[in-house]
Formats: sequence, C-alpha cells, structure tokens
Amino acid sequence: MRHVKHFLGRRKFLSVTGLAVCSLTLAIACSSKAPSNVEATAPEGETTTEVATEPAADLPKVRVGFQTGDINNITMVAYNEGYFEKVGLDVELSPYSSGGAMVPALAAGEVDITWFFPFPSLTAYATGIDIEVVLLDHAPLTAERLIAGEGIPDTSSLKGKSIGVTIGTSGHHSLLAALEQAGVAQDEVTLVNLKPSEMAAAFSAKQIDAAWTWEPAAGKLNELGGTDIATAKSIGAYAVALWAARKEFAEANPEVMRKFMEAWDMAQQDYLADPASGQKWEAERLNLTADEFGAMVGRQGSTVVKMEDQLSDDWLGTPGTPESTDLFQAYEKYAVFLVDQGRLDSVPDDLAPLINSSYVADYLESK
Repeated sequence: MRHVKHFLGRRKFLSVTGLAVCSLTLAIACSSKAPSNVEATAPEGETTTEVATEPAADLPKVRVGFQTGDINNITMVAYNEGYFEKVGLDVELSPYSSGGAMVPALAAGEVDITWFFPFPSLTAYATGIDIEVVLLDHAPLTAERLIAGEGIPDTSSLKGKSIGVTIGTSGHHSLLAALEQAGVAQDEVTLVNLKPSEMAAAFSAKQIDAAWTWEPAAGKLNELGGTDIATAKSIGAYAVALWAARKEFAEANPEVMRKFMEAWDMAQQDYLADPASGQKWEAERLNLTADEFGAMVGRQGSTVVKMEDQLSDDWLGTPGTPESTDLFQAYEKYAVFLVDQGRLDSVPDDLAPLINSSYVADYLESK
C-alpha cells in the first residue's frame, strides 16, 4: 500500500486520436487540461487515504470514456481522488468531444463503460451496439435552456425568429416541445443547426435571435445579454447523465461492475459532503476559477441521483422492470423523435434491454 494525499494529483488522460475534444463547447475549447501524475506522501498529522498500489491481478483494465462537453464532477472525484484504485480497479480514462463520438468507439470495442446522455446511448443501442445503462449520475434540470435576445420575453414571441439548436440532440427535442407548448408551429420559426461552441458568435452577430443549448455554452449566451425563457425543467423534459456498459464486458466481469459501483458510491458521498472541494478538478479542466465554475454548476440546477435512489421508478427502477421507469418512457419518446428526424431507421422493437439496474442492486445488497 502507498499513502496518497486525500486530493491526489491529476492523472494523465489518454489522448484520443482524431477527436476534436476542444471543439464542442466554448468554455472547453482549447482549454481542457490533462491531469498529470503526482505521487505524494502526506506530512505527519495530515489525513491520508490508503490506495492499493496495484489493481487486483485477475481483473481487466477498465477502459472508460466520458463526454467532455458537460460537467463530470463525480467522475473526476472518483478518478483523481483515487477511489477506483482504492477498490482495486485499473481505470483508463479517455475524453471524447461528444456523446456521439463514443458510439463508434463502443462499436469497435475500444471502450467498456461510457459516461454520456440518453440520445447517444439510444443511438448506439438502436444501431445494433449491445450496451446497457447501468448507473445514473445527475439530472441537469436547468443546464439545457432556451435563451433569447432583447425584445423576446417568452417562447410565444419567437414567431418569425431564427433559433440556434444542435439538430438531432436532446436540445432539439426539447426546443420543439417548448415551441409546441407555447403554441408556436415549427414552420413559424427558422431553426439554425449549430454546435454549442458556435452559438455565442452567431448570437453576438445577430445571426440568430435565440438558442436552445446547455452549459457551458448557455452561460456564454447569458453573458452576452441573453435571457432564459424556458428550461428542460420548465417544459417537463427528462434529462440525465448516465453510465452505459458494453453488455459483453459487463456480463463477463461482474466483479468489475460491483467495484465500479463501490468506487462511484464513495466518490458521490465525498462530493456531496463537500461540493466546492469536489468541483476543483472540473474547474481546472475547464480553466475556470472556483467562483466561475461554481456559478456554472449552479446554473445547471442538477439533482445528483444518489446510489440509494437509483432503483426508484424515477430513475433505473428495480431489476427486470425497466418499462415502469421514467427513463424508459423518455427513451420511447426519443426513439420516435429520432426516427422522425431521420436519425434512426426505425424504433427498436424492445427497449427494455437498454436499462439494467441489476449491477446497482447487487452492489447495494452487498454493502
């Protein structure tokens, strides 16, 4: 065993060849920092955490992908504070510029477990990639929102206006729902397909009158004078960051899955006990001050899905009953939407295998 300061030095991320990691969002663009290996010995009297020097010999390396275009606080706590190591896992963490960028990586078997959102997970599953959602992170209730310029006080005032949106995403789905709720037909507005990183420039140049996007790009629009007129929460949208695993990997490595849940549980408790301290890793990655990053997290309006709440129908549900969950119902709506948008050929015959809460249940039973 070796002693490591409670806040470990940032480890080195694997680079992902060909991925424009800096292109997804303005705050991330060309500012994300890779962690560096730092081994330290705590001074006498300082609290330390014992971390296993070597992972269990019979467990495989776990290749974990995560989406850089959002906030990954608990992921970074688990990695940088050494919780994966503490439970005996050798985790190889790789950043991807978007959830969609992880779909081909999953198809090629280049990653085992991925952190992203419902739309890319549904796309992967519907195109024949055998994955299952095994754990939920947080529900960003106000991170996704509709931001409008001067003279547009509400969604109903968008008739005849141009709206920036990333076509085929949850934001696109939510925007159409917001317009429908406000009585605005889709043909009464002009949708402009933009990446989140492109929206601030278009908004500043008055090429668009409003935009539906998410943090950190949404915060940039607010800084330019944009006003929030709708959010995922206000329109009743289901938004959640999630962990999905390749089914072949998960079934072959149940002990890895149990240990992953254990490490996540410890990291989650650590983060919830002191969010400001836990946020420092992501603040550094995004090159933001603690205050700037704290404000961004506040704008997300996130609800952390605690480990003990995962098995409720609000989230993953009890094993074997995914159809009763809000997540399943959201997947059904998203599948129809993606078919309507030409992103999928057809709605999958059976969405139930996409949600598997058994690994959480097994871990909770073992505690």
